[in-house]
Amino acid sequence: MFADKSKLYLIYDGAMDVALRPLFLTEKAAQDWANAGMPALNRTDTDTADEAVTVFPDAAEADKGSGFGDHFASRASRKSMWLTGSRSFMEMVYQNGATACREF
Repeated sequence: MFADKSKLYLIYDGAMDVALRPLFLTEKAAQDWANAGMPALNRTDTDTADEAVTVFPDAAEADKGSGFGDHFASRASRKSMWLTGSRSFMEMVYQNGATACREF
Protein backbone atom coordinates (compact mmCIF):
# COMPACT_ATOMS: atom_id res chain seq x y z
CA MET A 1 0.00 0.00 0.00
CA PHE A 2 1.36 3.39 -1.04
CA ALA A 3 1.06 6.58 1.01
CA ASP A 4 -1.93 7.67 -1.11
CA LYS A 5 -3.69 4.37 -0.13
CA SER A 6 -3.41 2.93 -3.64
CA LYS A 7 -2.48 -0.75 -3.78
CA LEU A 8 -0.52 -3.16 -5.85
CA TYR A 9 -0.51 -6.87 -5.06
CA LEU A 10 2.27 -9.40 -4.54
CA ILE A 11 2.77 -12.99 -3.53
CA TYR A 12 3.93 -13.54 0.03
CA ASP A 13 5.65 -16.86 0.71
CA GLY A 14 4.46 -17.70 4.20
CA ALA A 15 6.76 -20.72 4.48
CA MET A 16 9.86 -18.60 3.87
CA ASP A 17 8.27 -15.46 5.41
CA VAL A 18 9.29 -13.31 2.45
CA ALA A 19 7.53 -11.25 -0.22
CA LEU A 20 8.31 -11.91 -3.85
CA ARG A 21 9.33 -8.83 -5.83
CA PRO A 22 6.86 -8.75 -8.78
CA LEU A 23 3.83 -6.51 -8.25
CA PHE A 24 0.44 -6.84 -9.93
CA LEU A 25 -2.55 -4.58 -10.52
CA THR A 26 -5.03 -7.04 -9.01
CA GLU A 27 -5.04 -9.82 -6.47
CA LYS A 28 -6.31 -12.16 -9.21
CA ALA A 29 -3.36 -11.30 -11.50
CA ALA A 30 -0.92 -12.12 -8.69
CA GLN A 31 -2.71 -15.40 -7.99
CA ASP A 32 -2.83 -16.32 -11.69
CA TRP A 33 0.95 -15.77 -11.92
CA ALA A 34 1.51 -17.97 -8.87
CA ASN A 35 -0.84 -20.67 -10.22
CA ALA A 36 1.07 -20.64 -13.52
CA GLY A 37 4.21 -21.71 -11.66
CA MET A 38 5.61 -18.18 -11.20
CA PRO A 39 7.22 -17.93 -14.64
CA ALA A 40 10.25 -15.67 -14.92
CA LEU A 41 9.39 -12.04 -15.47
CA ASN A 42 11.66 -9.93 -17.61
CA ARG A 43 11.94 -6.64 -15.78
CA THR A 44 12.77 -4.29 -18.62
CA ASP A 45 12.04 -1.03 -16.81
CA THR A 46 14.60 -0.33 -14.11
CA ASP A 47 12.92 2.83 -12.86
CA THR A 48 14.61 3.94 -9.66
CA ALA A 49 11.82 6.34 -8.65
CA ASP A 50 10.57 4.09 -5.93
CA GLU A 51 8.27 5.12 -3.09
CA ALA A 52 7.69 4.16 0.51
CA VAL A 53 5.08 1.41 0.90
CA THR A 54 3.65 -0.78 3.61
CA VAL A 55 3.63 -4.48 2.78
CA PHE A 56 0.68 -6.41 4.17
CA PRO A 57 1.37 -10.15 3.81
CA ASP A 58 -2.36 -10.72 4.40
CA ALA A 59 -4.50 -8.77 1.90
CA ALA A 60 -7.46 -8.94 4.30
CA GLU A 61 -5.47 -6.99 6.87
CA ALA A 62 -4.83 -4.19 4.37
CA ASP A 63 -8.54 -4.05 3.59
CA LYS A 64 -9.41 -3.72 7.29
CA GLY A 65 -7.02 -0.80 7.62
CA SER A 66 -6.71 -1.57 11.31
CA GLY A 67 -2.97 -0.94 11.55
CA PHE A 68 -2.61 -4.13 13.54
CA GLY A 69 -1.03 -7.36 12.44
CA ASP A 70 1.97 -8.46 10.47
CA HIS A 71 3.08 -5.69 8.12
CA PHE A 72 6.32 -3.86 7.43
CA ALA A 73 7.77 -0.84 5.67
CA SER A 74 9.45 -1.22 2.30
CA ARG A 75 9.84 0.55 -1.05
CA ALA A 76 8.30 -0.15 -4.45
CA SER A 77 8.24 1.20 -7.98
CA ARG A 78 4.78 1.69 -9.47
CA LYS A 79 6.27 2.07 -12.95
CA SER A 80 8.42 -1.06 -12.75
CA MET A 81 5.76 -2.99 -10.81
CA TRP A 82 8.53 -4.22 -8.53
CA LEU A 83 9.14 -4.35 -4.78
CA THR A 84 12.51 -2.62 -4.52
CA GLY A 85 12.98 -2.60 -0.75
CA SER A 86 12.70 -5.01 2.16
CA ARG A 87 10.98 -8.32 1.45
CA SER A 88 10.28 -9.22 5.09
CA PHE A 89 9.94 -7.67 8.52
CA MET A 90 13.36 -8.98 9.58
CA GLU A 91 15.04 -7.66 6.43
CA MET A 92 13.52 -4.25 7.19
CA VAL A 93 14.88 -4.43 10.75
CA TYR A 94 18.41 -5.24 9.61
CA GLN A 95 18.39 -2.67 6.81
CA ASN A 96 17.58 -0.06 9.43
CA GLY A 97 20.78 -0.91 11.31
CA ALA A 98 19.48 -3.14 14.09
CA THR A 99 21.48 -6.24 14.89
CA ALA A 100 18.56 -7.87 16.69
CA CYS A 101 14.80 -7.40 16.55
CA ARG A 102 14.72 -5.99 20.10
CA GLU A 103 16.89 -3.05 18.97
CA PHE A 104 14.40 -1.89 16.38
